Amino acid sequence: MVGRSLERTSFGSGGAETGEVVVAARFDHPTRGVVSCPAAPLIAELAREMGFQVCIDYLRPVTAGDSVAHTMSYLDHDGRPVGLGVAIGITDESGGVLVHELIERWSSVVRTRRVLVAASDSTIGGGEAVAAVAARALEYVQRGDTVLVIGPAWSAEAVASCAGQAAVRVIAPDQTFPVEGIDPDRVSYVVAPEAPVEDAAEVVKVLRHRFPRLRGPHPRGFGYAASDRREALWSVAAAADVLLVCGPEGERAGEELIGWARGRSCPSHRVGKLADLRLEWLAGAATVGLAVAGPAGTSVAEEVMTVVSGLGPLAVMRRRVVTEPYRQVRTTRNGSGTVVFHDTALHAALARDTSAALCVTESAGG
Repeated sequence: MVGRSLERTSFGSGGAETGEVVVAARFDHPTRGVVSCPAAPLIAELAREMGFQVCIDYLRPVTAGDSVAHTMSYLDHDGRPVGLGVAIGITDESGGVLVHELIERWSSVVRTRRVLVAASDSTIGGGEAVAAVAARALEYVQRGDTVLVIGPAWSAEAVASCAGQAAVRVIAPDQTFPVEGIDPDRVSYVVAPEAPVEDAAEVVKVLRHRFPRLRGPHPRGFGYAASDRREALWSVAAAADVLLVCGPEGERAGEELIGWARGRSCPSHRVGKLADLRLEWLAGAATVGLAVAGPAGTSVAEEVMTVVSGLGPLAVMRRRVVTEPYRQVRTTRNGSGTVVFHDTALHAALARDTSAALCVTESAGG
């Protein structure tokens, strides 16, 4: 549908000074009326990179104008005209060729697509989370243990610093960690707030082989926000043709997301600013995945979504993964001391239709 309605037109216009281009925020089409241009900010940034001075304005046909406007437009799914437009002085022949090519190239990626945003509702790594883990570490120190803080070095070090004890050591999952000089009967671990639980569990397996009497927190005390964020990213990457990680270069959160995305089923690229977006990344991409690198990446992600909405009909969906306590479960002990887990919601639902009931059992010593 979009391909059939795609149309390129040129018309006389005005307003472009020497060495300047006017990027259309919207323009008048002879038959379609006013055409909106959501991708104007991207075209403006790319024109600046080409060496032009740029302004964004409303382009109207002018019979005896001193500029020529090159435009592309199509009809959105609701019949609304959307497109791109750039005007340049008639006498600037070389610039005119560049501008025409710019419109032609970006017209080639127009298609219906969706944006799938990887999201997590949890805020992790805050001072309260670090303080809570540090408090648990201090409890273990006070009973005479060496405490191993498992997690990314910067997060684990924040816990160790908060605990303020020489008996607290950092164990980073992606690094070699020395365990010499530790009493095997007096060693415990805690998990830093920014550590995916699955990564920490692998480290604990290694540590238990070395320290069979290793002690740690109850699993219900683990924080799953980092795990949820990574699972959401992996799920989006599995469904996308390309993954864009939005956030400034050098931002720690962005480097983490890029690391998690590496080796997944679709290519991933960093978008630190709007002008980083490349035509070849969107060509043929029916689904574009977006991962937002912390608060700093939010504005970049919003700009990317706005621009992509000007390159074909678009649906934006948000995918999240949330791990939370199973709150509708009650536990009892039967006559043999076995802990019995009852799903109260499921029991109520089954009771309405059948006399069947379901429970899951776990040994009290498990």
